Amino acid sequence: MELTAKKRGLSTTRILLLSLSFLNIVICSLGATAHYLKWAWGNPWQPVGWLLSMLFLLLAFAPRPQEMAADLKSLINLRTAFFLFWIAVFTGSHLWNFNTAPWNGNGLFDESGWDLWFLKSYVIGHPFQAAWFHPPISRETLFHYYVWGFLRLFGFNILSYEAALFVIWCATFVFTILLVDLFFRSYVVTSITALIFNFLPFAFIYTVAGYRYPMATALCVASLYFLHVGFRTASALYLSLGGIAAGLCLASSISGKQYLLALALFAPVYAALHWKSLKRSVKWRSVCIVVYGFAAAATPILLYIGFNREAYTYYESSFVHAFWQAMWGNRPPHDMAYFTKQLWTCFFNVPGPRFFIPDALPIPLPYYCFLVPGLVIALRRKRFEIALLATIPVAGAFIATSYENRLLLAIPFWAILMAFTFDGLVKPKLQLAFKIPLLGVSAFILMWGFLPSVQYIYHKTKSPFSIRHYAQEEVAVSRFLKNVVAGKEPANPPRLEHDEFNRIKGIPDAPYETLICQKQAYSIIHLFLHDYDDAKILSFCADLPFFFVMTEQDVWNANKKAITNYVPSAKDLKLIWERDPKTERIIRMFQPLRDLGAEESLSFSFAGKQTKFYVLNIGSRNIRQFQERVRLLPNSPL
Repeated sequence: MELTAKKRGLSTTRILLLSLSFLNIVICSLGATAHYLKWAWGNPWQPVGWLLSMLFLLLAFAPRPQEMAADLKSLINLRTAFFLFWIAVFTGSHLWNFNTAPWNGNGLFDESGWDLWFLKSYVIGHPFQAAWFHPPISRETLFHYYVWGFLRLFGFNILSYEAALFVIWCATFVFTILLVDLFFRSYVVTSITALIFNFLPFAFIYTVAGYRYPMATALCVASLYFLHVGFRTASALYLSLGGIAAGLCLASSISGKQYLLALALFAPVYAALHWKSLKRSVKWRSVCIVVYGFAAAATPILLYIGFNREAYTYYESSFVHAFWQAMWGNRPPHDMAYFTKQLWTCFFNVPGPRFFIPDALPIPLPYYCFLVPGLVIALRRKRFEIALLATIPVAGAFIATSYENRLLLAIPFWAILMAFTFDGLVKPKLQLAFKIPLLGVSAFILMWGFLPSVQYIYHKTKSPFSIRHYAQEEVAVSRFLKNVVAGKEPANPPRLEHDEFNRIKGIPDAPYETLICQKQAYSIIHLFLHDYDDAKILSFCADLPFFFVMTEQDVWNANKKAITNYVPSAKDLKLIWERDPKTERIIRMFQPLRDLGAEESLSFSFAGKQTKFYVLNIGSRNIRQFQERVRLLPNSPL
């Protein structure tokens, strides 16, 4: 009688919590609708309802305190120690030669610069939205809210950003080896898979590269793990977590849709293979829990898509349109042969069309000896979801012309496919005379792929300039010029500061305004100068770095336009040019006007290289006269 009463009370509590979860989904939907229709722009009910709907769902299926204590106590075992060991290996290896590695806190990828600039421009200080259109793409904001948490905790700087990225890849690594352990229950198979994944150059180099795409990868692997455990144990909590992670996967980046596509293709196959068991009500309840968890997590992004379908699909549509045209017989160079060649060179050419690893293949060639048999074994064992998740990103990269960042979602599933082969090698009931040579050959092939991978990573960690896209010099010049703009004496060499992405606190505003024309930094200098009106400051060079995309005439035109359009204030005006053959003639054109101001030189040294700047300071009382004389200068520096 007492036990029955407890169950009835638990059931009542669960129904109440599920009702609250559903009510909050409705509140989230109404809040989002009011926001996008501008009936109540920026109302808090969208994010509040969204977060509470997921919280109440998890509370509905959470174990009781006594059960939770028992579950935590059961984690004190050899298996937990095994996974803690591999987390330590992952952490320690990624700190290898940290001071001399390209990701030493002094480098930032250009796309990461835009993501952080987007955070400051569209997320911080703005109402919640699941995505904002930042031409040419709708950028999902889940990644940015996640990163914002790290920046608030540890400082608005590059190291904090890299720590946030490291946690994402560590989670991906952990859930990958958890899946391998779940499938094979073999410490040997899991250990070999962990070594390959951890020291795969593709995964290692991308750990702190940036992008929103790795978040989708982590959520995808986590969702798959929770779904497998949930369906095996009929655990409503794990099924809820799997559904929520799938919904967040969609909300994290465009690549999250590839995971949902794999599930959509796998679901009818799974239903056909397990139709008898699916007819039981418990299975249908499990499916409903997963779908509901997905709906709770994905509601904000689904509503954004509903109200902004054209903006959300614009970027992908451009790739699909180009691919479709190629299929229907576009002429070279954009015919189907072009797409095929791009995919082939991405996977098999050194150097190849890859951002961070042009001199390394996404999959080292010896590993195909494990990957291809693993794919066959996975299909034979009806692990179609793993095969789909290993191949759908490749098809996506093929359509989108094959840069390796579009393959990130496939990395853990390539490792899992190889684990199928390792499991087949470790467990087969073969005669000893055949098994020993087979294992010997396999060990040789494994070392043939593994040792060069470790050597490649070690080589990259020996120089901060070994990966060009970790733009060390661009970060240095951005740090230096930010201090100049702020009116603070810049450090030489420039160094990491606690809140380097924010306006410097504790000093008076500079007595001047600044216009800058610099050589290489693009998104990174926009990020560092964001709080000082980066668009205005960098309009002196049309918001662009002059080294790559501007001719001398373009620089001259931008200089004249910025000066003549400048609206004088009570402050002086500081004009800064980075010294370069492209700017020397332009600097000489302004020197006859130096009677209205004063010349100055600035410089700093970084990594043995000196960067110099020419500065022309114009007093506030002379600015209008200076502008008039600039208007009379020739239309060409030639």
